[in-house]
Amino acid sequence: MPECNGWITTVDETAQFAPGKSRNEPTFVISDVGIENGAMYAYIIGGWADGYPGWIDDSLYVGEPKHVPTIGTFTLLDITTAQAVYGHGSATFCFEPDPDFKVSSTI
Repeated sequence: MPECNGWITTVDETAQFAPGKSRNEPTFVISDVGIENGAMYAYIIGGWADGYPGWIDDSLYVGEPKHVPTIGTFTLLDITTAQAVYGHGSATFCFEPDPDFKVSSTI
């Protein structure tokens, strides 16, 4: 497992992750959790409401960090796929905030 110098958290598929002191932004949604060609992945979309200066609309792959400007870096650590047809999977990732980003105390 990659080293994490931030917060390790698990988010259910389709749930929102709001790492900032404001409950409303920035927010991120994790979806489409799965395994493709042996690689675990989770799709992430979100950031500040206006889309700038920090926004991501991309797939996370295990061990590959993705930086969101002004917010921080997400590194996927593990996934759990849905256990039923209409169930939801989850993604466990490391969130390492940028130095000036004010992190919620409830992560």
